[in-house]
Amino acid sequence: MLYRYPAQTFGRVIRGYKRPYENPIVVRAGDLVRPIADGSKTTDIPGWTWCVGPDGRSGWTPDNWCEPRGDRWRLKRDFSALELTVEVGDRLHLLLSESGFLIAETEDGDRAWVPDAVIELEGPLSTYLSKSLTVRNGV
Repeated sequence: MLYRYPAQTFGRVIRGYKRPYENPIVVRAGDLVRPIADGSKTTDIPGWTWCVGPDGRSGWTPDNWCEPRGDRWRLKRDFSALELTVEVGDRLHLLLSESGFLIAETEDGDRAWVPDAVIELEGPLSTYLSKSLTVRNGV
């Protein structure tokens, strides 16, 4: 499910992450992609399917951003599967969250995906979420 972070939400990288590929799928809203459902590409993160774009580039694509159209999927919004390479301690501006990944912006202005498991929220939202989870879990 897509979540938009409040303005000025930041996080710190707690575990380094290296971008897995340099030239992944990039598509515009309305483009048709071909999902690969033959089992050749698998992930342990639900909500993502390996897709091939109109220009032949491929990458993990969020299921929630797609609408089935026969054997193809139509993208509901612009999408790039580009991921960030980050180091422990990097500070990121958090923009969106989708199915275990975040769209974040570096201090240099690079914007791409990063796994949410390598980020720790900082500031008031972090405190709010911590209290919310404590209440929900009865701790």
